[in-house]
Amino acid sequence: MIWRIIGVLVLASVTYFFTKRFIVTTQITITHHALFLVVFYAYERVWARFKTPTGKLRNVTKSLIYEIFLGMGLGGCIVYLYTASFPMVTSITGTYTVIKIILYSIYDHMWPEFKNSKPAA
Repeated sequence: MIWRIIGVLVLASVTYFFTKRFIVTTQITITHHALFLVVFYAYERVWARFKTPTGKLRNVTKSLIYEIFLGMGLGGCIVYLYTASFPMVTSITGTYTVIKIILYSIYDHMWPEFKNSKPAA
């Protein structure tokens, strides 16, 4: 849930930064995240069938394929649907993807530490 909330906030911020239009920002953000709930589930089911590579290499490969092909491809189609502008597609999807990859790296590194920490007595 935390990662989904982060994604919504980042996409909305990036979209509004480039469009300056609240309605378009809302349409893109809702459409993107509603569709990607289904896409992510299907993507994970496909990857569950592949047993190699393993470990960090598998995680990095999965993340990059998901972000570059699905995130930028399908995400770009959603942006184009509401803006009809290829420069807007490039700006929004490129910026969103870069920010998400950086945030995911931080999140992936910090989450195990946060999850395993014990509250102060």
